[in-house]
Amino acid sequence: MKSKWTQQEVNYLQENVGIMKLSSIAKKLERSEQAVLSKMKRLGISNTKAQTGYLTTYELAALLKIDPSTIRGWIANHGLQYKKRATRTKRKCYFISPEDFWKWVELNREKIDFSKIEHQSIVPEPDWVEKERANAKPSVYKVWSVKEERKLMLLFSQGCTIKEVAGQLNRSIVSVQRKFQRLESC
Repeated sequence: MKSKWTQQEVNYLQENVGIMKLSSIAKKLERSEQAVLSKMKRLGISNTKAQTGYLTTYELAALLKIDPSTIRGWIANHGLQYKKRATRTKRKCYFISPEDFWKWVELNREKIDFSKIEHQSIVPEPDWVEKERANAKPSVYKVWSVKEERKLMLLFSQGCTIKEVAGQLNRSIVSVQRKFQRLESC
């Protein structure tokens, strides 16, 4: 069993963390996974934004104030560029470069609520983002209360039309339809 780490081994670890699985790095360096983990901890090496400059889907979702599944949907269906990398454990995560994110946003502006993005929270922030933020209309979504949900179900059970229910609840027809579908499926 080795004890002292050489500079060459440290360099290899720094260059390959996040690219290779921890077990592969340990095997290549002829060290245990625990030894590699301990060295990473002592060196402050991780596969986070601070180390790589990339954002995880969860970090990006938090900055955009949206659900992480939305980010994964953009990756799967709308061409958001990403890198899939191994973390300290065997699990792989999606990492998105801020530059790639902003290039994608420039082509997909309608998918982003710029009013929710804090200034310079995803750097480097292009100049055009500030203009979008200033022009952004705040979200008009109104959270449904339990009382409103009950009234919606009661009105439908009494035979009211969607238009009548929407009028009584001061909601759009689409909002009432979607909420009713979600409540029915529960």
